[in-house]
Amino acid sequence: MKKLENDLMSIPSELNVLKEHLQGNITVDYDIHTLTLDSAVGNGQVRYTNLQSGLQTFDFNLKLDKDVEIPIDSMTSESIQFLYCLEGHCYHQFETFEKVTLIEQFQTAVAHSDKDLASKIIIKKANHLILNIICVNKKEYFDKFSKENNPFGKKLQRLLYEIGTKSKHFHLGSYSLKIAEQLKLLFGVEHSNEVSELLSQKGRYYLVLAKHIEQFQTEIENTSNTSGLLKNELKLISQVSDYIKQHPEMQHSIKTLCLESGLSPAKLQEGFKFMFERTVSDFVRNVRLEKSEKLIKTTDLTISEIVYSVGLTSRSYFCKIFKKKYHYSPKEYKSKK
Repeated sequence: MKKLENDLMSIPSELNVLKEHLQGNITVDYDIHTLTLDSAVGNGQVRYTNLQSGLQTFDFNLKLDKDVEIPIDSMTSESIQFLYCLEGHCYHQFETFEKVTLIEQFQTAVAHSDKDLASKIIIKKANHLILNIICVNKKEYFDKFSKENNPFGKKLQRLLYEIGTKSKHFHLGSYSLKIAEQLKLLFGVEHSNEVSELLSQKGRYYLVLAKHIEQFQTEIENTSNTSGLLKNELKLISQVSDYIKQHPEMQHSIKTLCLESGLSPAKLQEGFKFMFERTVSDFVRNVRLEKSEKLIKTTDLTISEIVYSVGLTSRSYFCKIFKKKYHYSPKEYKSKK
């Protein structure tokens, strides 16, 4: 159950800093704090989640009526910030430095500065911004994980060395739709009080951080990990994938999807292989299987009804690919429900 700010024993200091710059009320739902903006400032929210000691995330989803500057170094001290702009755009600037860097839609960025150098993001009015910032405390998080046997140990040590030895560091990364796909599942949905659902949501933030680290490490080593697609082409790929998810029952083909998006067949396939590591047909098949699995768990539809509702015509073929993915036939899976 959500509690109003007055009823809270304590509010995270990080959120109090935000409240000074973005007026509004703070509520808490389980261990997720949300700052809802006053209508005089604009519309939207900032959601704060403490993932673990030394690891926090901020989700901005707002549209302001005035330009606002937010000191991210004051929100979190001694940290490295991983930024991703899912929609709209924002700017980054170090205090006393004239250079202002634009962070565009689908673009990553990594920021760090010493205590004596303020680091801020600038949000322009009338711009619908959806932005995720993951703050990693160097001492609490990096030191701990660098000593443990974990898949990111060496990468984290190299990352810390690359950034932490500099008084300031800002890396504007390339576009990433892989991160976008994870964040789409987190933005625009209500967090649940169910522990299993909360753990699942937190797990997605760890996936986002892992993809940030992987991409940053690749870019500073000057190795190629980009698709070669332009920003507008990446946006079209994202829209096509959403369209398929919303309409799994339609008979999607390369021709119809190219007409829908305006992309060439080569660009369409290239984008799906980069984004999902699947061909277009594999992606469509997987979307249909995931939708059918959900229908089996949440409805009383028969298997035949489910087959046709997801755009397939052969029940035997559906049973074959379903069992390959979920290790049970649809009938067995339904009985387990």
